[in-house]
Amino acid sequence: MRAAFLGPLNSFHLSVLIIPVMKEKESIYQVFGTLQEFIKDHRIRLTEERRRIPQEKHPRQEQSQQDDGEAFLEAMKDVKKVNRSNERMREMPKDAKGLALPEKESDRTTMDEILKETYTFNVINLPEYMEGYVDDVNPLIMEKLRRGEFSVQKVLDLHGLSARDAYDAFHEFAGQAVQTGLRCVKIIHGRGLKSKDGPVLKEKLKGWIVRAMHRKWVVAFASSKMRDGGPGATIILLRSRAQKKRLHIIG
Repeated sequence: MRAAFLGPLNSFHLSVLIIPVMKEKESIYQVFGTLQEFIKDHRIRLTEERRRIPQEKHPRQEQSQQDDGEAFLEAMKDVKKVNRSNERMREMPKDAKGLALPEKESDRTTMDEILKETYTFNVINLPEYMEGYVDDVNPLIMEKLRRGEFSVQKVLDLHGLSARDAYDAFHEFAGQAVQTGLRCVKIIHGRGLKSKDGPVLKEKLKGWIVRAMHRKWVVAFASSKMRDGGPGATIILLRSRAQKKRLHIIG
């Protein structure tokens, strides 16, 4: 017998073929006639043996995996399972699109009305005098307001307040005046002569009047006469009923 290697030798497959030696009286055809069956019976497959050999783990790899497992168990030892069986999930309204709906329908209605309204005034600004009025005001009312002929029913003094506090105080005051049916009120804001920024509250008050939530009750406003505070105070005339007509700022 003779051994011969078939094909290139590599790490995946090795075939060893044992070829019988031809005897003197045998022809070459007789020797190789049974070659195919001989190869089938004597071929050695090393790949099957490689599959059965388990890969050995490196000692450092095994130690690292063990350390990671112990660290995880140590970190989770105090974790307790939370029982959520009794909790109720809160569903968002079907028409919600990223914003929470108001809790009360009245709140939403009020906000919609405020956003739709465009109540504003004809405003006149002078260095020490200001006034404003709606389009449908009677000219005689404005003449009486300028002359200080209306009796003031309630006064709000904003002296010494910050702009934020003055804003809150004015809105609360205006709301109470409307609810109690007052027709003429006075706001004392000062002239700002000692302030480096000038009459800050006076300028802000003008904006609060024409843009406030209760602006639809306002008929007109003007700086007081000198005997009532002069440019440091503003008289506001209120309606008995809210104005329903849309108005526009002029001036």
